[in-house]
Amino acid sequence: MGKMSDRGRILSGLSAEVMFAVLPLVAVMMVVLHTRHAHRIFMSPEWAFGAAILFGQAIVKFVAGVARAGAAAPGPVTLLVTLVVVLGLAPSLLVLTLTLYSIESGYDPARWLQGSQVLLFLAGSAAYLILGTVGEQWTKLASQ
Repeated sequence: MGKMSDRGRILSGLSAEVMFAVLPLVAVMMVVLHTRHAHRIFMSPEWAFGAAILFGQAIVKFVAGVARAGAAAPGPVTLLVTLVVVLGLAPSLLVLTLTLYSIESGYDPARWLQGSQVLLFLAGSAAYLILGTVGEQWTKLASQ
C-alpha cells in the first residue's frame, strides 16, 4: 500500500472532525423523516449553528498553525481571518438568529434563510478543510 502524503493525512483527520459537525444533522434528519416532513430538514437551525462552529474552528486551526510557525506575514493573515469572519462567521450567526427568531415566533423560516444556512454550512466545511490543512502544515513546518 502506498504511503499517504502529509496533506492526505491532515485532510483525513480534518474530514473526520467535520463529520462530527454533520452528526447532529443526521439526528435531525432521522426525526424529520420519521415524522414524514422531509421538506422541513432545511428549516433546522442546526445548519447555521454548525456553519458558525466550522468557520470559528477554521480560524482557530489556521491562526494556531501560523502562530506556531511564526514566519507568516501579518497582513495576509489578518486579511484572511477578517474575510472569514465577515463573509462566513458573521453571516452564519445572523442567519442562525433569524432562523431561531422565525421558529420561536411560530413561523417557518423563509426559503432564503433555509438555503443560506445550508450554503453557509457547506462553505464552513470547505473553509475548515482548507484553512485547517494550511494551519496543520504550518504547524508541521514549525516543528521541523
